[in-house]
Amino acid sequence: MMSCDTDYDQLGSDVVDGDIHNNIIKFEPGIAAYDMPTGSVQSNNMEVNTLGAYNHPIFGTTVASFVSQLELGTTAPTFDQPVLDSVYLYVPYHSTLAVTAADGSSTYTLDSIYGDTTNAPTFRLSVKKNNFFLRDADASNNSTVAQKYYTSDRALIEGAGGESLLADDAGTAIEGVDFRYSAAEVHRKATPPGGTLKTVENLAPGMFLNLNKSIFQTLIIDAQNSGNLANNNVFKNYFRGIYFKAEQIGDNSTMAALKFASGVITMRYRDVTRTNGTIVLNDDGTIKYTYKTLLLNLKGNTINFLENTAVQPAYLAAINTSTPITGDSRLYVKGGEGSAAYIDINPNDIESLKALNSTGNGILINEANLVFYVDKAAMAGGVNDDITDPLRVFLYDVNNKRPVYDYYTDVTSVNGFPKYQKYVYGGIAEYDATDNARVARYKIRITDHINNLVNKDSTNVKLGLVVTESITITGNSAVKTPFNAGTQQVQAVPAASVMHPFGTVLFGNNIPVGDPNYDKRLKLEVYYTKPD
Repeated sequence: MMSCDTDYDQLGSDVVDGDIHNNIIKFEPGIAAYDMPTGSVQSNNMEVNTLGAYNHPIFGTTVASFVSQLELGTTAPTFDQPVLDSVYLYVPYHSTLAVTAADGSSTYTLDSIYGDTTNAPTFRLSVKKNNFFLRDADASNNSTVAQKYYTSDRALIEGAGGESLLADDAGTAIEGVDFRYSAAEVHRKATPPGGTLKTVENLAPGMFLNLNKSIFQTLIIDAQNSGNLANNNVFKNYFRGIYFKAEQIGDNSTMAALKFASGVITMRYRDVTRTNGTIVLNDDGTIKYTYKTLLLNLKGNTINFLENTAVQPAYLAAINTSTPITGDSRLYVKGGEGSAAYIDINPNDIESLKALNSTGNGILINEANLVFYVDKAAMAGGVNDDITDPLRVFLYDVNNKRPVYDYYTDVTSVNGFPKYQKYVYGGIAEYDATDNARVARYKIRITDHINNLVNKDSTNVKLGLVVTESITITGNSAVKTPFNAGTQQVQAVPAASVMHPFGTVLFGNNIPVGDPNYDKRLKLEVYYTKPD
């Protein structure tokens, strides 16, 4: 552990919401912070999933693929003499309507698009039929616990095969497309009977792909009497889902979190019209058709696969040579199949605060913060805005797999900005006044946590730090191979960190005096008042 520092000077305005008192004492308990690789992590049935390929100069390239089960919008559908006109897939992006023009066209802004947003490069996308059954329960545990799938389990899907579901605009089967994320409104086009091709529907920005009609003719329409469409439990075993496979093109960097749960395959068909069992004819003697749709929703079990390649040796060396006793000089914190930081607070320094309770009145912990400065030099090197600084980091209790107490006592929120909830607890990216190109620091309030250690004899648990996709998601994802952070076995990480496969490099506590970055070392700052 590093030794503690005690400062009896008057505090700055950043302390205790600007409430300055000369009798408030600043104390810096010793801490040891170090990073560890998480290895493969559980990634099934997550609330947020990514697709694409993303480059980082330190963490390398992450390629994200995705598989989902499907559910019939209408079970046990009936067909008479159907003619399948079109089949298409639509998965919306996270977008906000900016303006609607007089002609009805709309302009949108996108959220959760990462990488080279300037040039909007492509990645290779294949959309295939999934032949591997995604189980609800783990058969190896007598089906008494939920099945876990991991970021590294893509071979399960690849090994089961599966034909391409894609078609080009002419309806010809294709193996894949060079796909680009775009903020443009989607214009669905169709040719009405006797008419010409025209826009028939405008959709918010999203993935829109034509699918192979002949495959869905066989899988759905021709199967109406097979019993495989009777209910969705049967259907999920019959048609086991859809697999989105991403492959990087060159060094292109583009990734997005799509709204997969709102994704849908639409089958548009026409069927004969009958009255009292007799086919109805038009005035010209042709068959009168009724136009219908059948929806296949992206519902059920899912897995987000994450593969890391071209990882820099410095990152690998750092996370595999941690020093739990004294702490590290740098903390590499990456989501997905990445790495986390672990923090131990010197128990002797906590005891020294307890010892001040000589009158029987506990000392008043006015404020306590962990302040993490970003190593901007390490985070530099990206081009075309292809480095994503995490918006938030998340501090949690490793022993009990839950947030620290300050998380629960903070009820702050910002209307319309859910990612900024619990802003007093913090962990939100902060920028220097003279430099807004890179995040400068993250500050996390642990006042209640320290108060509980000092005045309520709570256990001095190991703390963990991860990046997070959502501050409101507090569940956990299992690590495929448990590991030890110091003496504490780690069996899970916060699920929201798996959903955010990006990272940052922070200064650790172990930076020697005289180093130019000494003042940016990780510190635990405690401000307290002695009892009268």
